[in-house]
Amino acid sequence: MQSETKTLRQDSVSSTCQNCKQNFVIEPDDFSFYKKIDVPPPTWCPECRLQRRMLFRNERNFYKRKCDLCGKSIIAVYSPDISFPVYCVKCWWSDKWDPHKYGRDFDFSRPFFEQFKELSDKVPAIAIMNDDGIASTNCEYAYDWAFSKNCYLTVCGWHTENAMYTYHADHDKDIVDCLHVDYSELMYECMLSNRCYRCRHSALCFDCQDCNFCYDLKGCSNCVMCAGLRNKRYCILNKQYSKEEYTKRVKELNLESRKSVEKHRGKISDFIMQIPHKYAYILKSVGTTGNVLENCKMARDCFFGNSIENSRFIVVNDITKDSYDCNNTGKPVLSYESVTPDESYGAVGTIYCWKCRNVEYSNNCHSSQNLLGCNGIKKGAYAVLNKKYSKDEFVSLRGKIVEHMRQVGEWGGFFPEFVSPFAYNESAAQEWFTLTKEEALKKGYTWKEPEEREYHITKKLEDLPDTIKEVDDSILNEVIGCAHKGRCNERCTTAFKITHQELQFYKKMNIPLPQLCPNCRHYQRLKKRNPPKLWNRQCTCSGKTSNNQIYNNIIEHFHGTDHCPNEFETSYAPDRKEIVYCEQCYQAEVV
Repeated sequence: MQSETKTLRQDSVSSTCQNCKQNFVIEPDDFSFYKKIDVPPPTWCPECRLQRRMLFRNERNFYKRKCDLCGKSIIAVYSPDISFPVYCVKCWWSDKWDPHKYGRDFDFSRPFFEQFKELSDKVPAIAIMNDDGIASTNCEYAYDWAFSKNCYLTVCGWHTENAMYTYHADHDKDIVDCLHVDYSELMYECMLSNRCYRCRHSALCFDCQDCNFCYDLKGCSNCVMCAGLRNKRYCILNKQYSKEEYTKRVKELNLESRKSVEKHRGKISDFIMQIPHKYAYILKSVGTTGNVLENCKMARDCFFGNSIENSRFIVVNDITKDSYDCNNTGKPVLSYESVTPDESYGAVGTIYCWKCRNVEYSNNCHSSQNLLGCNGIKKGAYAVLNKKYSKDEFVSLRGKIVEHMRQVGEWGGFFPEFVSPFAYNESAAQEWFTLTKEEALKKGYTWKEPEEREYHITKKLEDLPDTIKEVDDSILNEVIGCAHKGRCNERCTTAFKITHQELQFYKKMNIPLPQLCPNCRHYQRLKKRNPPKLWNRQCTCSGKTSNNQIYNNIIEHFHGTDHCPNEFETSYAPDRKEIVYCEQCYQAEVV
């Protein structure tokens, strides 16, 4: 069993975050990493560092505009009033323009970040980060997406077919309204699950089939409203039935009805609160802390990823090694404080720099090496602020600029918020660290007012059929009002339409039409996801029962009738109401 308790060594250092003023700890292994990549220890805490990086991802605010090179109408993450040129995907990747023509000399009398911002305000940006029309097909409305087919309003994924309104999906097929789902098929409203088939309204399910309204299952099939089961079939509310009785009772539950779905959703939520929750969902891993991790080794404070090794503060990942503070990425090595440094080595302070080596403080550079402060470089080398140099000239100039950045206090930190082209509520930071307009402005962020929408709602919620069997293709012409009516802080679009692909999925899975717009549905899932943060807590097993007396243990635990002495790091905050057990107590109850 992996270690659950974090013991601080005497040579750990407590520091105060320059942003939020809260204390955080820098450990000896951290200092070794910072020394290896030649950066000073961070002055911002891990949460503030992640929030700052997320300011540079606009994942779900799309605009219609024209490509500034070919003139074609395109979908972009940049509004038409942005200052720099925006090119469609094909034009940006073409040889029709030269990013080096924007090159400039470095001015040692001024801060680096100011000069990088000025460069970024001139260099053409790619309209949206996807490979639609190149390695993907019909994925125009997908962000940070690749090698896929027929994906619509999806974010952060690859190798997926027929996906809609989904975040972080890898190697999936036919999934709608999902969050952190891999290697699965025919999934609806599922979260944090892998290798599943034909499941709905479920979370933390692995290797499961035909499970509905379930939580924390492994190797199960044909289960409804169950939690904490292993290798079970034909269960409802954790009660075993014969196949025939199960089929009869499921039919009585009427899961095809929206009214029944809402009733059962509340029932499973109450049921989940009555069973033990594992302090962290870490599978097949050693020396690892965080949550929802698999096949990891010495990965600390990492979340929502797999195959992470000797790394820390990695969030939303698919394979990482020897890296710190990277998010939404796959296969980075020896990288630090970077946004989506996919398949890169030695990335420091980069944004969307793919397949690069030793690229620092650069944005949207690909298949390049030895760049500093560059934007839009493809297959380049030895450049500073997009200006080319010889190898010797680059090495000399880089050393001088790094020293200049150290003196100014820039080297080792990430880009400040003024460099981001996005307002706070446009960026992914709003999803991970939600702020109101007043809170954002008070903290010095910018805020973008929503565009005026003049939707003519043709279908009110009360007029929606209760089951999908009552719906015909005429629904494709209707504008449905969102139940939130724009009164939430969830980027509500106030109305939405059903697409043909979406309707076919609902019919195939016998799912009633939704009542919330895609953005609001996404935010409801986010509310169920634990934050990427750890708290030190003690196991809530008090002997024969849980601390709150709600759950009665089914067998005697190693600590007998005494309170469990185990402590751990968990993403369940101390004020949460869930029953949180350590590894030993949890395994005793659910396996």
